[in-house]
Amino acid sequence: MTNIKIGIPLHGKMSSRTFHSASFRNCLSADGFKPIYFLTADYLDSFAFDSEQYFELKASEYQQYYSRHAFLRTLKSLRRFVVRTETTDLRFREEIENMLFDKSLWKIGGYIYYTDILRRMPGLGNLLLWMESRLYVTHVHDKWIKEQELNCALTPGMANYRFEYAGQFALEAQRLNVLVFGAITNYDNVVNMGFRGFTPVCLAVWSRAMADDVIKLHGLPANRIEVTGPVQYDRFKQPLSMGREDFLRSIKLDPDRKTVFFAGGVNITRYFEIYNLFIKQRERIWPEPLNIVIRPYPHDKLLSSPGWQVLKNLFQEAGVYISAPISLDPGGDRTGELKNDLFFEEGPDELSYLLRYSDVMINYFSTISLEAAICDLPVIHVGYDLFTYGHRFHMTTAFQQRQTHNLRKLRLAASRVAKNEKELLKYINDYLNDRTLDQGARYDYAVSECGELDGQAGTRLSRMIKSRL
Repeated sequence: MTNIKIGIPLHGKMSSRTFHSASFRNCLSADGFKPIYFLTADYLDSFAFDSEQYFELKASEYQQYYSRHAFLRTLKSLRRFVVRTETTDLRFREEIENMLFDKSLWKIGGYIYYTDILRRMPGLGNLLLWMESRLYVTHVHDKWIKEQELNCALTPGMANYRFEYAGQFALEAQRLNVLVFGAITNYDNVVNMGFRGFTPVCLAVWSRAMADDVIKLHGLPANRIEVTGPVQYDRFKQPLSMGREDFLRSIKLDPDRKTVFFAGGVNITRYFEIYNLFIKQRERIWPEPLNIVIRPYPHDKLLSSPGWQVLKNLFQEAGVYISAPISLDPGGDRTGELKNDLFFEEGPDELSYLLRYSDVMINYFSTISLEAAICDLPVIHVGYDLFTYGHRFHMTTAFQQRQTHNLRKLRLAASRVAKNEKELLKYINDYLNDRTLDQGARYDYAVSECGELDGQAGTRLSRMIKSRL
């Protein structure tokens, strides 16, 4: 079979970077697929796309539809908490916190009571899935699905929380007898994002452990699951065109120095802590000068804040390299950010170099720590809060450390968790003296989460789809 038309709806950075990457598009082309992309308006309006291959994913129409149907929003909220894990329990608590200043006490109490009872009912996830698909039928993309004569579709996730738009597209395609496949795009989606919103022909997962979670938590039969590995991490197996010295010089850092890489979160107070520790008190960490790299979290809440603009200037004045995954243009132009999301070009990105050539990374239990393990970069998680004023519970390290995927023994064995500043300094020195510490544990953790790490996940996913057509 050749020229197989596959519809791919993309909403969000992770799915875009996964399924629009040059390497994955090459995999699809090699197996005879012609991808038909459905992108949200912000992506579609920013570049000159081929009008025969790119269409709009009408997320705003879905949002308007949800806003008109209160009971549908209730069903989706329930589905978010039906998968009962440590993380969804924490998110339920967070949901209640968000209601405290907006709702009366009796409404909050009623919400807690009926949600907590209903989400414990056996089989509720499948019932909610059935109700949503039968009671709320949309036809937003019917015209384009028919006109393009799609042979199949591939969606990120399974229409669980934060994947609703792609899931709604999947349901429309299924009603038109188009075979729909799913693929997990982040390692915590299965346990953290609630119950699935549709049943794919086959779901691509990263590893056997993830397959077990899908069977246990989502009730998907084993014959509808296939282990392919994470497509977006294939790039970490590509050869690097620059050596360590050339790369560090290219970003104006000294190759004779050790390199400390801080990958921060959305909480701006963490960056103040790092500035105080590595700029004001650097001598406490390492007797010689260090290369410091800061990679801010790619979220407007952080990058558009006045505090970050001040900190960014202070870091740069001190010789710190800011590795911006996105850059916010003062005039509001997001073209650079969107281009980065869509991975137009083949080849290693800056993050690939940083993860290979840094000596230690400091992080707060985010996904990038898994990427570091894949690239054999030592990781220290900061497991304490210096500044807690004004922090909601979900912004603290206590919240992060209690999440399901952060409790896994292999994850904890692959990194160090500093419970205070003294431990943080000790672990930094340990890794700077010997980068190979915990190397075996990092490898075991990466394999447990990702399965085979051979750079062929995109090929396996493409062939999985083709084999089931």
